[in-house]
Amino acid sequence: MVVGGTPLRIQNQLKRDSGYGCSICGCPLLEYIRIDPSRNTSGYLPENMTAICPNHNQKFSKYEVSSAQLFDFKANPHNKINANNSFAINSAELIVNIGKTKFINTNRILLVDDFDLVAIRKENNLYLVLDINFFDAQNNLIGVVSENSWITDKKQDWNIDYEPRHLRIRNPTKRISFEAKIENDEIFITAEMYYNGVAVNVSKEQILLGGIEEGIELKGTTLKNYDTGISLQTNK
Repeated sequence: MVVGGTPLRIQNQLKRDSGYGCSICGCPLLEYIRIDPSRNTSGYLPENMTAICPNHNQKFSKYEVSSAQLFDFKANPHNKINANNSFAINSAELIVNIGKTKFINTNRILLVDDFDLVAIRKENNLYLVLDINFFDAQNNLIGVVSENSWITDKKQDWNIDYEPRHLRIRNPTKRISFEAKIENDEIFITAEMYYNGVAVNVSKEQILLGGIEEGIELKGTTLKNYDTGISLQTNK
């Protein structure tokens, strides 16, 4: 069962215990559940809770994953026993590629009107921690990734796909997507997002704001230790 309103300190402990990914598959989008609801119907006991991705949460709710299996995964989480396949980078530096620009050691990767749409940092100098804000074309906030915690209205049409070191988040109804892939200890970001009703499209080759290419002067460059990465303005 999903534990709504899980205290932040409990979330953080469960994230640390699982290596900042789903205990079963390593996906970095996390929800927090009681493994055996009969043990405690109130309160938050970390020993009876774990962090898993939305996909495996659905499987657990449909009894496709048992409580006994979840306790095993909690004791032996994917990212701890499959370190080479975790959503993490071993490099001492955080390297993010977005729209033909490479940023080194910059956490705030994509901003629009000084608002963070995408931020990435490392935890324990290894695991990647994501902050992403998903708005629809009407500027409604419909999904949030907050330090890898996944928050959304369950009625929203989200598809989350994960394979080792490759995360895809899509909402086909709203024409929203985000993709982060790790290759050679570098992160590559592509996305279709909105802010203030304006489309923000990030491909491997360019960044478009409302269909107009932005950041042309940064293409092909490597920037290190900047406070912010790509910063766009809808009102110019």
